[in-house]
Amino acid sequence: MHVARRSFNPDDALGGLFNQPGDPPAEPAPSEEPITPSALNTRIKDLLERGLRGPIELVGELSNLRKQGHWYFALKDATSVVSAVMWRSDAGKVRLDPRDGDEVVITGRVSHWVPGGRTQFYATAMRKQGVGTLEEQFQALCLELRELGYFEVDRKQPLPAFPRRIAVVTSATGAAIEDVRRTAATRLPSVELLVVDVRVQGEEAAAQVAEAIQRLDRAATPLGIDAILVTRGGGSREDLWAFNERVVADAAFRCRTPLVAAIGHEVDTSVIELIADHRSSTPTQAAMHLIPDRSELVAQVDYQQDRLRSALRRRAEIAAERMARVPRELQRAMQVRLQRARTIVAELDGALKQQRPSARLATVRTRLAALETRLQETMHHRIATARTRLESDRLRLTAVGPHSVLARGFTCTMDESGQVVRSVSGLAPGSMLTTVFEDGRVRSRVDSLESTPPLDDSPVDE
Repeated sequence: MHVARRSFNPDDALGGLFNQPGDPPAEPAPSEEPITPSALNTRIKDLLERGLRGPIELVGELSNLRKQGHWYFALKDATSVVSAVMWRSDAGKVRLDPRDGDEVVITGRVSHWVPGGRTQFYATAMRKQGVGTLEEQFQALCLELRELGYFEVDRKQPLPAFPRRIAVVTSATGAAIEDVRRTAATRLPSVELLVVDVRVQGEEAAAQVAEAIQRLDRAATPLGIDAILVTRGGGSREDLWAFNERVVADAAFRCRTPLVAAIGHEVDTSVIELIADHRSSTPTQAAMHLIPDRSELVAQVDYQQDRLRSALRRRAEIAAERMARVPRELQRAMQVRLQRARTIVAELDGALKQQRPSARLATVRTRLAALETRLQETMHHRIATARTRLESDRLRLTAVGPHSVLARGFTCTMDESGQVVRSVSGLAPGSMLTTVFEDGRVRSRVDSLESTPPLDDSPVDE
């Protein structure tokens, strides 16, 4: 049923339309002439600026912050959101680095932008109030999962080098799947995409995403799925919150199929991205990481083909060089072996000649002649030596013999038995003695005996 809107009367707003209690004012009579959008937006702007005078302090959770010189963001609480902007000149005075999820207090005014017909808060200052509720939940869950080992690098699996089928968990009507399809068609059209349509925001999104991951992981082998891609486009922290739920984190952690997550933009970080085997900043980058580039593959094949051709060409050249060297090497080897055989034959011939009877007899005769010569020389030398020694002994014997002693004036006295008398103690008076001289003998008788002391042969002192 169509309900007609009543026309706007700015006079009703004067005096505080925003703070009057009770029933709404009676519907005014329509103006005589319609007004333009510009006139309406101008009146709204005037009413807001006159009805909400002075600086206003607004506290809430920062969301969807975009810094483009000017800062564009939203401030929200549990039930409502206010769009806000801070111009570059005021943003440069802020002494903090705000992030989505921070609870801040902004100071400014409410106004209406006439060209766009949009009411927003124009902030001139900002200070930090605390951490927003969603950010607190995110940090608490990350701390718990980190202690459980959900973020360990060692458990992450490598991505397949050449996937044939990739399951994409996303909204079938979102921009993310279009980016993935376009990237796949550009890089390698032969890769098949199996799209699993799920809600990517809202109350049922987390359960649907978790269930899709679990079912795809169980059926990966029968369906020939090589990898799972969970993705969606950008949005506020609230829009992306489904991917921070514990049920999604558990499904991603238990998944044994290589899992890639690309949620939101590069500045957005979700729990599933921290658990996944690979994180990409956008759906396009996720597809680029999973799907090899056809042109790069062709270039690699061409490169390997060129290397193979070069290797085969080089092997053929080496084989040709070896074949060309074979005759020369064979001739050289034959000459070496022939020369070695000739040397062996010459050595054997010489040895054989040496073993002939005539040669051996001549050798024996030569050795006998040499031995005979050596024997004669040795015998002559020994005889001469013996003669010399014999003559020397004769001369020594002659020098000490009795005739030589007698010739020097000595005599030899013997008793009647022919024994040499050496002392008078063995004689008696009347004993007959024979004294031998050099030229004869004298016999005598002992008349008397007289003993004399022995001569003292000790040296005489001078």
